[in-house]
Amino acid sequence: CGFDPMSPARVPFSMKFFLVAITFLLFDLEIALLLPLPWALQTTNLPLMVMSSLLLIIILALSLAYEWLQKGLDWTE
Repeated sequence: CGFDPMSPARVPFSMKFFLVAITFLLFDLEIALLLPLPWALQTTNLPLMVMSSLLLIIILALSLAYEWLQKGLDWTE
């Protein structure tokens, strides 16, 4: 039960897993920036809020397309 104390201290780490985890964190951060939009849309400057939200969504979609085209989301090699 637990871990083997005689095993090597450094276990091989999957670089692919690390890249997928970092990509997930970046997309999660961008989605967190979209969460306050319902409150921001109550402002008097509605066109500015709509344009900024659309810009953020376009950046999110383009970055997802870039990751997909670069095969950054493929787990198998």
